[in-house]
Amino acid sequence: MLRVSGTVEIREVQLASLAAGRLVRLLKDEGDTVRQGDTLAVLEQPGLDALITQRRAQAKAAGLRTAEVAAAQADSARAANDLARAEPLRRQNIVSQQQYEALKAAATAAAARLAAMRAAPSESVAAGAALAVTLSTRDQLTVLARDDGVILTRYTEPGEVIAAGTPVASLGLVHRPWIRAYVGERFIARLKVGQPATIRVDGYPDRPFAGRVAEIASQAEFTPRAALTERERADLVFGIKVEPDSGDAGGRLKAGMPVTLELPLLP
Repeated sequence: MLRVSGTVEIREVQLASLAAGRLVRLLKDEGDTVRQGDTLAVLEQPGLDALITQRRAQAKAAGLRTAEVAAAQADSARAANDLARAEPLRRQNIVSQQQYEALKAAATAAAARLAAMRAAPSESVAAGAALAVTLSTRDQLTVLARDDGVILTRYTEPGEVIAAGTPVASLGLVHRPWIRAYVGERFIARLKVGQPATIRVDGYPDRPFAGRVAEIASQAEFTPRAALTERERADLVFGIKVEPDSGDAGGRLKAGMPVTLELPLLP
């Protein structure tokens, strides 16, 4: 059994808006617990609401024009059919030349009106797409928590103008901790990814936590930043990552907490 010292780490997520705007509300502060989907910050863009109203009106008008195109198609087809039926009747002098010319003019006018309105369906699609883009921009001005966690750092204050992609706050995923540790090169060949590990914490001497080796570094290093003992700092070591079993830590493993790992060595 190999025993090594390690440190509890947590994943950190930078939360940002995909659209630029002015921060008007910051609903969470450092240390606050959040749930997935909670609103963390709200930004605004001057004139965006007016633009949405305008594009909704344009989309509605384009939709009405699309309905008018269907009516124009029916009118054009009816006028063409009337003209086609009148052609043999004109040759038989059943329909006068004046009546025939009137039907021909009506068919020509209906076809011309239809041709002028054929762009309406594409205009409707374009107007709908423009409205969808604007609504998406408005949605991106609200920053939501992507997972359960704790706010670690807030980077901005209300009233600041924030560029797209600028972090508003960082979220620590405290329910998914992991252990960083270092193993000497003489032992690394006797470890493998996926093998079980036992995590022991001084604060819970009678409560070991089960875990597994999630990663083994492919490159050795000297003097690792997080090495805890003088011997480790002098050795050639490989970094490993150990993840506690899901739900087993129960929120007891906190970031920065020193732990001891017990790793069964392979033959």
